[in-house]
Amino acid sequence: MDIPNYSNLNTCDRFPSPALHYACGPEDEGGVLLYVLKDKLGIFTTTLRKLKSGNGIFVNGHPVHVRERLRAGDRIDIDLAAAETPSEIPPEPVELDIIFENAGLLAVNKPASCVVHPTCFHREGSIAAGIVNYYRTRGINAGMHFVNRLDLGTSGLLLCAKAGLIQERLKLQAEAGLYTKIYLGVLDTTAFPQKNALRRGFRGRIDAGIARDTSSIIRRRIDPQGRPATTFFKILEADRTAGRALAAFALVTGRTHQIRVHMSGIGLPLAGDSLYGPAYEGGGTHQLLHQYKIKFTDPLEGVPVTLECPVSSEISDVFPAAFRGGMLAGDIAGLLADVALPHDVDGALLDLHIRF
Repeated sequence: MDIPNYSNLNTCDRFPSPALHYACGPEDEGGVLLYVLKDKLGIFTTTLRKLKSGNGIFVNGHPVHVRERLRAGDRIDIDLAAAETPSEIPPEPVELDIIFENAGLLAVNKPASCVVHPTCFHREGSIAAGIVNYYRTRGINAGMHFVNRLDLGTSGLLLCAKAGLIQERLKLQAEAGLYTKIYLGVLDTTAFPQKNALRRGFRGRIDAGIARDTSSIIRRRIDPQGRPATTFFKILEADRTAGRALAAFALVTGRTHQIRVHMSGIGLPLAGDSLYGPAYEGGGTHQLLHQYKIKFTDPLEGVPVTLECPVSSEISDVFPAAFRGGMLAGDIAGLLADVALPHDVDGALLDLHIRF
């Protein structure tokens, strides 16, 4: 399916929940509402079915049937919350560090110590429980659909769509290479055979399939027969004496533990990663990995959005000159420009290109 064309779409404050709004033009005169919903608003069949049962479709302020005939000047309002099912996760007063919010999206800075959803090992204090509580205390009528997932031990930008349709549109952007995300991490370089080559600006690409490790319910491993995965990385700063480097990562795919598995597989594990690498001498108990930046087009507004999220002191203290207030500083920030490389980049243009 094509990514919806956002021309002639706009938002307003009619609904306190995520909504789509469309003003019918002369070309819509006599047309059937159903086809406008599918062809111009890009509403998927499953969502449309839920909207119909939830009475979430309005023309000129009145609920209507999808076979309604339209006239130029009609206004279509779609209350996307009508297609949502209340979360079964009990609300908890978890403090949320909100980076961005609008009618359709909520982005938070996830601490490394938090899980996204409750698990059998971490039943309380999840980000999901905090968002349910946030919605309820503020009277926000919306769903909770995470666009990305972050492991326990990984911090940074966690994007939540307030409606399933918004999540699906962002997935389409990702498939088209229009949704990009950049991670920052601290690498342990002590065992890397080309340690002296890890200078600022060093770029690499890893093409390696990832599969479950049959000896563990958690671990993944590099396997040529596994699911294809590609990781780009770039060294932003290196300390050869200490045996560590600050790196930025961009993913063509989004496999479980992808960065951790790929970097460990080439001898550059993330510092602190007890699952795939040696423990970090600084005393850390988790991998020093942070989702720092995301870029996409807002599925409701149709405008470009770029979000950046400050790193914790655990990372910034390792390379203090590279950060200012948790954000990349000066010329270091400029090095992010070509981290997200084209999928078909010529390996000869890189300092390192490894295939498994």
